[in-house]
Amino acid sequence: MKVSGLTFARNAVKLGYPLVPAIQSILPLVDEMVVNVGVSEDGTLDLVRTLSDPRLVVFESRWDEGQLERGRVLAEQTNLALDRCTGDVCLYVQADEAVHEDDHAALRSALARLHADSALEGLLFDYVHFYGSFHTVGTARRWYRREIRVVKNRIGVRSWRDAQGFRVWEPPPGARGGPPRSLMPGDPARKLRVAASGARMYHYGWVRPPEAQRVKIAEMERLYHGDAGRDRRLAEAFAYDSGEKVRPFRGTHPAPMRPFVEKADWPFVPRSRRLRLSRLREDLLDLFEAATGVRIGEYRNYELMK
Repeated sequence: MKVSGLTFARNAVKLGYPLVPAIQSILPLVDEMVVNVGVSEDGTLDLVRTLSDPRLVVFESRWDEGQLERGRVLAEQTNLALDRCTGDVCLYVQADEAVHEDDHAALRSALARLHADSALEGLLFDYVHFYGSFHTVGTARRWYRREIRVVKNRIGVRSWRDAQGFRVWEPPPGARGGPPRSLMPGDPARKLRVAASGARMYHYGWVRPPEAQRVKIAEMERLYHGDAGRDRRLAEAFAYDSGEKVRPFRGTHPAPMRPFVEKADWPFVPRSRRLRLSRLREDLLDLFEAATGVRIGEYRNYELMK
């Protein structure tokens, strides 16, 4: 079994993405590491090349400015990296994610199972979403609990919507042409059949100091609503929501992330109240989930196999 890792990024230095730790967190698990670097203005390509690992397959791409709608360009860039993968299975990590080394053994077993089982097409990760700081984890229902981060290669898998997950391209009989550059609702595609990986994915998208987070959010807004969306966000102040539901993080960060955490850490004080009248329904559903482990109305972009 050959395992390919893949990721993509653009202007990772300017926007404060822990791209190198993200790559390093999965390097021990892969036979090749495909990195798609969008043409950047901040030395992102040089940063990736400092890794000097023979498994690295690095290429540059120019983002299609005509795809700056609903985040489609993010799926397109994921697919460009996926198309370069030569492994039997592909392990995907985004530029603000990392896998903990404590989970490597379980993940290796799951990769072997995926490769051997013809009924399986991908693996799910349990998500740890940091919010506000590296010491608090988001627990509200708006944070997705699981997502696909490993897929089988050469079965028609494509990135879905804004690159959160994947689906299998299945055009009707007689259809001409290949898949679109990104799959969106309405395209002929189906959910992957997946199993739990037994591993966690640590997500660091909401931990920057407020001013840095404002710039990052503005750039993300541009990928959905163009320059007007970015300019609108830049004109607004940003502050983390002290009312966001979080819990203290009691574990350890993945080893490659620890220098980044130490350098970028900043104080964040979350709220202590459990119920908000303005969001009473949401808070009651969160309490029900905490008591039962059941998330009512959970979005699942996959078919979970037992």
